[in-house]
Amino acid sequence: MARLGGLMPGVHRPIALAAAIVVIISAGAASALSGAEVVQMRRAAFDEMAQVLQFAARNWRDPSAYADIARAARIIERDARSLANLFPADTGAGDGYRTAALDTVWSDREGFDQLASRLAEQAAGMTTVTSGTAQDQIKEGLAGIIGTCKACHRDYRAN
Repeated sequence: MARLGGLMPGVHRPIALAAAIVVIISAGAASALSGAEVVQMRRAAFDEMAQVLQFAARNWRDPSAYADIARAARIIERDARSLANLFPADTGAGDGYRTAALDTVWSDREGFDQLASRLAEQAAGMTTVTSGTAQDQIKEGLAGIIGTCKACHRDYRAN
């Protein structure tokens, strides 16, 4: 049986860092961070979302993993809701930061924020997955999340 906690070595560090994002954003302290710190935090959030989404994609056929898939969805939802705050002005590659974020994140902010909201809502829909959830429902939910990720990467991410 696959377990999310045993996902991969080192997964706890990104999860801890992403949890710190939520605390900092909630406290309104994001503006006190340097641009480099914000870029590091958003990179950690994306790494975490990628790890848990990969887990879900590998295990969607296994009903014994569905509780962990629901947990993965909660992580994606939380991180997606923080994205708007993790892309403040002047934190792009043109500002000297090592980031794959394209300038369209800021020039088409409404579109970027809409995709982040869609991702959060799609993930929220997966947080109630149980061992009794139909595989087709899991597959459909994951396909929606993956499609939103691809759309965002296509429009707002270099490489």
